[in-house]
Amino acid sequence: MIREWNEATINRFLKEKRGQGAGKDYKPWLQIQDISSKGRSTRIFGQTTSRVHHLLSDLQLNYFYLLEFDEEVTDIREQYPLLDFHDQNIPMDDDLAKKLFDSKTQVPHIFTVSFLVTRKGKDGESFYQARVIKQSQELEKKATLQRLELQRRYFEKKGIDFGIVTEREINKQLARNIGWALNSYDIQDYPHLTSNMAILKADMLSYISDPSETFQRIFSRLERNYQLNEGLGLILFKHLIATKEVKMDLSKKINLSKKLEDYQVVVVSDVQGGEHYAVSN
Repeated sequence: MIREWNEATINRFLKEKRGQGAGKDYKPWLQIQDISSKGRSTRIFGQTTSRVHHLLSDLQLNYFYLLEFDEEVTDIREQYPLLDFHDQNIPMDDDLAKKLFDSKTQVPHIFTVSFLVTRKGKDGESFYQARVIKQSQELEKKATLQRLELQRRYFEKKGIDFGIVTEREINKQLARNIGWALNSYDIQDYPHLTSNMAILKADMLSYISDPSETFQRIFSRLERNYQLNEGLGLILFKHLIATKEVKMDLSKKINLSKKLEDYQVVVVSDVQGGEHYAVSN
């Protein structure tokens, strides 16, 4: 974590407007250069927010992929700080109160949740969900549970749904496959695809109509017919998955030598009505 938590650090973060804003203007309270994470930290561009996200572990990254692919999610704010926590007069006993301040500097802790998610409800109104992403083994620690209880009480007072998500609630294969597709959302670096997108997409969607075909045969056929470099057929297919013009079962490990029918690959005629993967845990 941050080497020394003091007033100067808090003031610097506030001056940088961390933890403030929404959408593309939001700045996470903690960024990957601030901490020494036990897991692998990642900076990744999000299509939902049109900005770079700072994710502090592989578990956060996997959950982010599920959020990014969920059509009901309209904003994702990671490492979100509870800046007004100490103004809420949350009832607590002496044991919990000890967690409010740094034991060395006595500076107030700024609690954060892994994600504050904005969702679109069925009535069209937006609502929030706060999610803490933790390895299940961390929940065996008393100090961790005490901090989580303080956060739970905070969001209960705010009327915001609060939840803890561990590796047990995240479908790792689904998350990985979504990430696999999303890395081809932006294909501006492939001019052979972008300059002929209409005709290439039309043919790809036509090929997909035969469920007995394999992924490899379809990609090779497209590359051969249009003299594309090897691999561009796959990139186009992933792009169509990422933009939800094609859907498939992403919960299984993908083997490109398999037939399309093994993954229920279909063309989505109404993109807005396409299937999505909800992550309400």
